[in-house]
Amino acid sequence: MLRVAIVHYHLKRGGVTRVIENTLRGLDALPKKIECVVLAGEVPEDCEFADRAQMVEGLHYSNTQATTPAPEELLNRLRNAARKALGAAPDVWHIHNHSLGKNSAIPGVVSLLAESGEALLLHMHDFAEDGRPQNYKLNKTLAKFAPKIYPQTPRIHYAVLNGRDHSIFSATDLDRSQLHQIPNAVEAERAKPNQAASQEIRNKLQAERLFLYPVRALRRKNLGEALLWSALADPGDCFATTLGPTNRNYTAAHDRWIKVAEENKLPIKFAIGQTHDFNFEDLISTAEAIITTSITEGFGLAFLEPWLFGKPIHGRDLPPITADFKAKGIALETLYNHVSVPKDWVDVKALETSIQRGLEEAYSVYETPLPEEAGARAIAAISPTPETIDFGGLNETLQESIIRRVVKDQSARSSLTIGSLNRSISSQVIETNAKQIRSHYGVSAYAEHLFTIYQQIANEPTAQTEYLDPKVILKAFLQPENFRLLKT
Repeated sequence: MLRVAIVHYHLKRGGVTRVIENTLRGLDALPKKIECVVLAGEVPEDCEFADRAQMVEGLHYSNTQATTPAPEELLNRLRNAARKALGAAPDVWHIHNHSLGKNSAIPGVVSLLAESGEALLLHMHDFAEDGRPQNYKLNKTLAKFAPKIYPQTPRIHYAVLNGRDHSIFSATDLDRSQLHQIPNAVEAERAKPNQAASQEIRNKLQAERLFLYPVRALRRKNLGEALLWSALADPGDCFATTLGPTNRNYTAAHDRWIKVAEENKLPIKFAIGQTHDFNFEDLISTAEAIITTSITEGFGLAFLEPWLFGKPIHGRDLPPITADFKAKGIALETLYNHVSVPKDWVDVKALETSIQRGLEEAYSVYETPLPEEAGARAIAAISPTPETIDFGGLNETLQESIIRRVVKDQSARSSLTIGSLNRSISSQVIETNAKQIRSHYGVSAYAEHLFTIYQQIANEPTAQTEYLDPKVILKAFLQPENFRLLKT
């Protein structure tokens, strides 16, 4: 019997929770004896595997609790919860996003586990080094553990989601046998059309055509661009997001977009998965297409899942992420690299000031000297041509000014092109993409891969703990060209 403790900050609906659900589902189907418990700081009642989850006080985000326990105390709670659920200590700890900077105790917890010889799989979806300076700062709260964010022993393996991150960690001293690229499993069944439900959804949303953005509304999801889509919409089109933010740091920006949409009478609805009693499968089935405007992703589930539902996806391409998908024969020709707006529509001086200030603040928190011409390099990276700026490179205030211009000025509206929602996608492309996705990203293969890694880690010998140089990882991400105002 292999015992595994899976650890995450919470089990609210969203990316990592879905990964954990697919993990359990896949492991359950294997003809192997494996027992899992999920330890989280919050376990909603509607969690799919709530019967195998344990709530551990103090494990949630630090900004959601009055005080975060010391690493030693949180580790003690985790150990007790795991033993209670599994009947013995875990053979492997599978910890998600330990380095993301969400809980100030977690770097210490991981370091203490490492130095006690525990077997760990550190599964990284996103990085504090990737445009999240305040997260990075939180990781350094406890000076004793700040340099120990990336422990290294034979019994500690790392999992990354994409080729970009695999390349970054390959440049460290980590032994290649301890580094795994594990793309997320993707599982979805095309829902049988429910005509009555679809008609009800259209009626309530006043939508002849529904374009759905299945997203939790974080700043980096670039909601302003979805509003811009709606400002350019054909009569009868309706855009909708599914979930509002749970992190209070994003609430003000989300509320502001709701206000902008109302003031400009834009055909876009927000968080309809929370404000209406809609079945998710019915929403997908009703949608004409799925959209995405995100400026950064860890894995990019949004680029894959729609095809399994029989729906095309339109929106912003993220080549460092989608390159892996395209290499596997998945056609993503309906995506665009940028939304070019004329520079004379933008307060360029305000943009330059915001970017310069943001760079200075970020590099200061990252304790790294600001490179020469950093501001100019950052501006160049969001300038498709010398005369234009990418909408996704702006902050909310500047995006709002462009949306209002488009709403009020017909000539501006006519001159702006984002991509065509009217482009026809053949059923053959949809079916081919779905076939490739099932082949390369199926839950069964994912679970087999994961189980093999668990066994490998559990069988490794103990050794003295060393630590990777975190500056190598920071340097790979911290480039002015990667800076975006919506990432901070």
